[in-house]
Amino acid sequence: MMTSLNVPPSASCVRLRAIDAKTQMCVSSRGFIQPLIPGFEILNLTSITFLIEHSILGKKVLFDCGARKDFENFSPATKKRLNVNIKGLSVEKDVHEIVQNAGIPLKELDAMIWSHWHWDHHGAAEKYPPHVKIVVGPGFKHNFMPGYPINPDAFLLNANFEGREVHEMTFSDAFKIGEFRAHDYFGDGSFYLLDTPGHAIGHICGLARTTPSTFVFLGGDICHFGGSFRPSTSIQMPDPVPDEHLDQHLPHPCPCSLFTEVHPAGPESEASKTSPFFEVSGFAQSAYVDREAAAQCIEELQRFDAHPDVLVCIAHDSTLLRVLPFLNDQHEKDLNDWQDQGYKEKARWGWLNELPRQGKPGREMYVQGVRQNGELVEDFMKLKATAY
Repeated sequence: MMTSLNVPPSASCVRLRAIDAKTQMCVSSRGFIQPLIPGFEILNLTSITFLIEHSILGKKVLFDCGARKDFENFSPATKKRLNVNIKGLSVEKDVHEIVQNAGIPLKELDAMIWSHWHWDHHGAAEKYPPHVKIVVGPGFKHNFMPGYPINPDAFLLNANFEGREVHEMTFSDAFKIGEFRAHDYFGDGSFYLLDTPGHAIGHICGLARTTPSTFVFLGGDICHFGGSFRPSTSIQMPDPVPDEHLDQHLPHPCPCSLFTEVHPAGPESEASKTSPFFEVSGFAQSAYVDREAAAQCIEELQRFDAHPDVLVCIAHDSTLLRVLPFLNDQHEKDLNDWQDQGYKEKARWGWLNELPRQGKPGREMYVQGVRQNGELVEDFMKLKATAY
C-alpha cells in the first residue's frame, strides 16, 4: 500500500510514455560522485524524458525536453561551461522532433515541465508553439530570467521565454509525499510534482500514477547513477547477480564479489551489499549546488525505490534504454503496465556493468569528443548561433 509514502488514494491515472532523447555524453565522474574509483573516472550518461497524457482532461505534457542538437544555439555562458565539463557528446535528435515523428503534433502539447534548468533538460523551447507553457521549480525566474542576450551572462536563451507563459511552482509543507513537498499537478491525484532540491536551483521530480496502485518516479537529476542509491538495506545486492542484468562478456552466474571489490566499505563488509557505492560529490566543481540537500533527497529516493509499487527512472540511467519501450519506435506502447512487465526488476542492477572489476577499467566512453552531424567539435565558442 502507498500509505507508507502518504500518497492519497485516487482512481485517476495518466498515460506515461518514455522518450529516448538520443543523447550520449561523457563527463568527469568526480563532478558527480565520490569516492573516486580507479578505472571509473568517466561517467557515461544517456538521456530519457517522458510524455504524460491525461485523457479525460485532454492534456499532454512533457517531463524534460532533453538536449538540443544545434549546439551553436546554446548561450555563450553554456558554451563556456560545455567546453570545460564535457568529455564526449552526441545528440542525434531533438525531443520535439521525436514527438512529431511519433505522430503527435506539437500543438497538442499543453506544457513542458523542466526538472531543472540545465542544458540537457530544457531542449529547444523556442521550437514549440507559444501556447506550450514552461513549468519550472522554485527560484527559477529570479535566477534564470531574462535569458541571453538581454542578460549577456544567462545560461538560457530569452527566445525560450518570449511570448510564452513560464509557471514557477510553489510548494508547501502542508502536503508531502514521503518527505518531499508535493503538488497535485492535475488536481485529481494522477500526477504529482515533487520538490527535490540539491542538484540544481529549482530541481523537481514527478510521480505519475500508472494504475490506481502503481507509480513511476520521474527522477530527473535527483542523482546521476544507479550506484548512488543502490544497493540499500531494503534492496540488497543479490549473490549471484541475475544473468539478465549483465553484459554477455561477464561470467554467468556472476558473484556479486566481482563488483563489491570496489565498494568503499570493502568487499568483505556487509555494507557492500546494503549501502550505495557512491555519495554526492564534494569536489569544488561539483554538479550539485547543495550537497547536503541532495544527499537527503537521495536517501528519501531509496524509500521510493524500495516500494514494490514504484518504478524509479532517473534521467541518465542507460540501463532503461534496453529495458523500457520508447515512443521513438513503439509509438503506442506506454509504461502503465510496468509492474506486470517486470521492468523494475529487469533494470535494477544494470548499472553494475559500468563499474571497473578485477583490475580492469569500467565501460569505455560512449563517444569520444563532441560530435555534431558526425563532425568533431573542438570549441563550442566557435559555433555561430542562429536562434538569437
